[in-house]
Amino acid sequence: MKKTLLSLCSILLGSFISQAQYFQLKSEDSESIRLVQQFEEKSFDYKEINGQMMIDFSKSFRVLSQEKGAPALPLFHTTVQLPDNGSPQIEVTFDEVIIYDNVLVAPSKGSMKRNVAPSSVAYSFGAAYSSNAFYPAEPVNLKTPFIWRSMRGVVVEVSPYQYNPVTKKLVVYKGIHIQVKKNTGIHGVNELSGQTDPVMQPVQQKFVLNPKSEKYVPMEESGSMLFIAAPAMIEEITPLVNWKNQKGIRSVLVSTAATGTTDTDIQAYIQNYYSIHPELVYVLLVGDHDDIPAHTYGMSGGENLYSDSYYGQLAGSDYYPELFVGRFSGTETNITTMVDRTLEYEKNPMAGDWMEKAIGLGSNEGDGIGDDGEPDWQHLRNIRTVLMDYGYSEVAEFYDGSHGGADATGSPNSGIILPAVNNGVGLFNYTGHGDVNLCVTGNFQSTHVNQATNNGKYPFVISVACNNGTFTSGTCISEAWTRATKNGTPSGAIGAAGSSILMAWAEPMQTQDEMAAIIGETYPGNHKTTLGGLFYNSQMSMLEEYPSGSGVEVMQTWVLFGDPSAMFRNKQTLPITVTHTGNVPMNTTSITATCDVDGALVAVSQNNVLLGSAISSGGQAVITFPTLTTNDYLIVTATKQNYATYQHAVQVANGPLGIEDLNMEFSVYPNPANEELQVVVSNGTAESIRIIGLDGKVVWTNQFLNGNHETIQTASLKAGSYIIEIYSEGQSVRKNIQIMH
Repeated sequence: MKKTLLSLCSILLGSFISQAQYFQLKSEDSESIRLVQQFEEKSFDYKEINGQMMIDFSKSFRVLSQEKGAPALPLFHTTVQLPDNGSPQIEVTFDEVIIYDNVLVAPSKGSMKRNVAPSSVAYSFGAAYSSNAFYPAEPVNLKTPFIWRSMRGVVVEVSPYQYNPVTKKLVVYKGIHIQVKKNTGIHGVNELSGQTDPVMQPVQQKFVLNPKSEKYVPMEESGSMLFIAAPAMIEEITPLVNWKNQKGIRSVLVSTAATGTTDTDIQAYIQNYYSIHPELVYVLLVGDHDDIPAHTYGMSGGENLYSDSYYGQLAGSDYYPELFVGRFSGTETNITTMVDRTLEYEKNPMAGDWMEKAIGLGSNEGDGIGDDGEPDWQHLRNIRTVLMDYGYSEVAEFYDGSHGGADATGSPNSGIILPAVNNGVGLFNYTGHGDVNLCVTGNFQSTHVNQATNNGKYPFVISVACNNGTFTSGTCISEAWTRATKNGTPSGAIGAAGSSILMAWAEPMQTQDEMAAIIGETYPGNHKTTLGGLFYNSQMSMLEEYPSGSGVEVMQTWVLFGDPSAMFRNKQTLPITVTHTGNVPMNTTSITATCDVDGALVAVSQNNVLLGSAISSGGQAVITFPTLTTNDYLIVTATKQNYATYQHAVQVANGPLGIEDLNMEFSVYPNPANEELQVVVSNGTAESIRIIGLDGKVVWTNQFLNGNHETIQTASLKAGSYIIEIYSEGQSVRKNIQIMH
């Protein structure tokens, strides 16, 4: 092998090839954006193909070109923000050009689906290997501009290596200087009308270049929520809508009787709602495919490309999501299970360290073809390292084959997977082969999910496998996770992501990698706390690394089953202390709450309508709201990731009378209560009593049957905050109580 060096600006300090790469913004003005890509050095790796030693880049670089039968060369991507209008163009110069003579470069096997074992696919040499031309034709390309909410951007794709298979020359470009000319006077693709967006304002205040430490620009989670439900599901989903308003996510519930029942009608409704409410971030579809149809992008490989993310892709002709979309699918009973599980997970999580544990279940395949060139088990082991470094106490290694470390000899089975689920984990990553109701590694099936006894300990399940999310013609394993119950109460998972089709091999692995990186807080500027924030931001990372072909298909067809606004738990639950007034006058327009935790969302609601919210800072949160129009009690709610939920009622003057107005005295004990609650009226005459949940639902009521002393059995009530209300002479007295189990 002969190497030729053409130096433009500097001298090469060694005959090595790059492993790491980064993009650096050099300057920006009204005319153009200038950035540079630099290299660190690494020597070649080789692979024997058809008796010849060929350069194999899969061990040295994260992402390779995927055109089947063409040279498999490293690709690097970054994203830059564009003006609202115009057709961008690029100019490229180089610091150095290195030419390697008489080298052979291995071809790509293409982007494979996971129903195909990579080892069973032979290398092929396509038209590029008989063409006397460099591949790719240009070392730098702009992909199609995209719209992401109210920001317009474009992915810059860099191939620092060009290869001519006929002359056997490999050209390496070092110090690639890229000038992206904005060209606002020329009509371009996916142009914007300049609308404002409160969710994107913090991002748009600075130029967007994704540095090595952050990559794509993350989408924020703070915003409102839209529930779209089949008419039969309205009653079942209402408690979750009420809770979201109480916690500070302004939420609206509409029926498909109002939106229409076709995919185009429903998306049009969401599109119109989003244009009126640009703060919208979350959409939850409530109903099965027959109630709210998944959109199909057409056929691929004999399968319909069924999609829920379609409902959140509202701007431009690209696949970047403007909204985080999730689905509760099933019958009314299934929806009740999902609502109960989500309320428990967010409001009253089971104590313990189960959320600091995880499972990695993976196949023994994919070496050289997976993302980062990794087989599935190595990919999951790397994720395990990230999670353990962050503070996870245990990440089970369940891998096909024997790989040392915490991986037991041989291959896993349901007999070891199911007990780990039952003991409690907060995250479950699967990477391998699959089917509608099956994870092939471990032969872990929907029947095993339904056998789980992990009541109260709910993982977020991320499945990189074929058809684990195929829900349009039956019930898939991802749905089994979210529908599961044991002994009449929820078990299973808080959310599950599964593909509606045969899944690509490498692309979704990048999503899992990115999610681990976000959970592990490896990016200072990218902290995400919700299921939707984690999943869709990780998907955008995948779409940046694989901006076309199978990357688009993965974005289209990976379905999130669960509430996208649910706050993910990855630490043991910590206490939160909030204090505020217990009474306010009718003309009040604010409540000041002291809070021992900064960064908590503190909200005030009335009759399940969000009045206002604020983030605690410096020990307090001041929540302002319009003048009250009713004297019904207020609810103060405080939430933060990995903290207990605080809720308490505030009396409004001129509302239900107080003790002094009724000349009544009574006591409630013990408070908090566990198995039973004693109510004793020491002065006055009580007529009836009831217990009301903070969502307004009456959970217990009775007449006073034992004089002025009543014993209430509370073991059947869910843990949480309630209001006890005593009636006398047509008036009522209310007090806050807590139920703990």
